[in-house]
Amino acid sequence: MARRVVFLRSKSVGGVEPRLDRAARALADAGHEVHAILWDREATRAETETRGRYTVHRVRFRAPYNRPSLAWKLPGWWRRAFRLLRTIRPDVVHAADWDTIPPAMRARDAWGAKVVFDIWDYYAQMITARIPRFVRSALARREAFAIRDADLVIVPDLARKPPFRWEPRRVIEIVNVPEERAFTPEPHEGFRVFYGGNLSKDRGLQYLIPACERAGARLVVAGQGPDEGELIAQVRRSASAEYLGYLPHDQVLRHAAAADAIPLLYDPSVPINRLASPNKLYEAMMLRKPVLVSEGILIADLVRDEQFGIVVPYGDTERLVDAMKGMIAAPDMGAAMGARGRAVYESRYRWEVMRERLVEAYSRL
Repeated sequence: MARRVVFLRSKSVGGVEPRLDRAARALADAGHEVHAILWDREATRAETETRGRYTVHRVRFRAPYNRPSLAWKLPGWWRRAFRLLRTIRPDVVHAADWDTIPPAMRARDAWGAKVVFDIWDYYAQMITARIPRFVRSALARREAFAIRDADLVIVPDLARKPPFRWEPRRVIEIVNVPEERAFTPEPHEGFRVFYGGNLSKDRGLQYLIPACERAGARLVVAGQGPDEGELIAQVRRSASAEYLGYLPHDQVLRHAAAADAIPLLYDPSVPINRLASPNKLYEAMMLRKPVLVSEGILIADLVRDEQFGIVVPYGDTERLVDAMKGMIAAPDMGAAMGARGRAVYESRYRWEVMRERLVEAYSRL
């Protein structure tokens, strides 16, 4: 049965994130009427936008990213999001992360909307700012209630999820994998490393820059984030690195396709990083690129077991240098790792499998 579905997402960085766009198009192609309500925290984008077979509605309400002061803005976002929900009156609210759950549950109470809780990140663990322990515990409890009460829970990795406090009514795994894309890599000289994503100090860029300098590698950086001022300045001071600015996802993939290695250097001391299942990993696998991954995060087990990258201790510049020098000295080694990653992608992580799983789950709501 066709439903009216609204995705809720508390961000609108770069327009519409690929993960949301894939899911929205999959449901629209299956015959559902699909909308997305996004929080435009810069208040710079159009209030409404038609993207193929679904419609985007933006709440233009200024607020920071990754700052404790965001907490004061959340009630305003929830009120505005619910007003739009009340206008659209969906059959299903697809809530991406806990900070979209309050308006979704209010829609359930008001007119019986079904609630899909799509956990991109575990919210209490995701917050890297210093907050009182009781606040973090309260957030974890509220998230647990949402998992218990939602009609459907979606997680990015069942094998690596933390234990649920209460079992959900139904849970499925939708891995954050890319759609199949073919790119012809642009030729380049030397060994190139591409970092495209969040410019945050817990992603290891500050260690990658000097490591590339010492290894003789070229580092290409794109993205934005909470520590962009300091990190971009460090990139620009380096003769071995360049900063391209914030790029659309299609261009990010093109630069990744032209790279010789993709870094995923998450700081394992940040709890949410230990459970991360980043799309950059699956994009690298799709594109046949070896990865550089931090020890102590759970994706390191996959990389080590399937041998499609090199695992190094977080912050260990020496080991990063050695890893890159090894791939520079033996290009066939990097190519072989990339081929193994591609084989794993084809056997386990194709988007077509995830799309069918999502559409089938909606048919049972």
